[in-house]
Amino acid sequence: MKNVLLIVTVLFFSAFTNAQNNFQNRTIKILLNSKLTITGDTNIKSFDCVFDMGYLQKENHIKFITDDPGHIRFKNAILSLNTKGFDCGSAPINRDFHKLIQSDKHPQILIELLEVRLQKAGSANAVVNITIAGTRKEHTFPVEFTAGAVSNIKGILMLDIKDFKLEPPKKLFGMIVVKDEIEIDFDLSIQK
Repeated sequence: MKNVLLIVTVLFFSAFTNAQNNFQNRTIKILLNSKLTITGDTNIKSFDCVFDMGYLQKENHIKFITDDPGHIRFKNAILSLNTKGFDCGSAPINRDFHKLIQSDKHPQILIELLEVRLQKAGSANAVVNITIAGTRKEHTFPVEFTAGAVSNIKGILMLDIKDFKLEPPKKLFGMIVVKDEIEIDFDLSIQK
């Protein structure tokens, strides 16, 4: 009985180790011509907070595996956005934005790519974990892409700020209110 248990244990760990070794390593670089904007809205007008791509890491080392045709899983595919890199166009809006996302306590917004399911040529559904102000939520959303030596990925991710336990700021005694829904609009150029 002990021998059978030992064999099963060895086989289990061997299979687990082999599955881990099937992940391929890749170094990628998000190019400076990429764009990422967080757009919000108030009951008066909308605002755009544009991210300065100069704040990104020069290179990212990711791992991926293709489980079946059209399904790719990722490890360590994390886009770390330093909150100092966002400019909303004016000092008061910048202050409100940084207060909203609690950038003093949480100076990074993390977007972790978990998996991609190809739909048709040039489109897919991406599954990501988004971490804002220390709260992480999983989201699935459509993306468009072109592949090559420099690939392009575009998409709009809609978020409810209350999912991240954020309270929208109110101005002028509550007459100006930020709406709960924001969008992250990205157009990334990625070099392999």
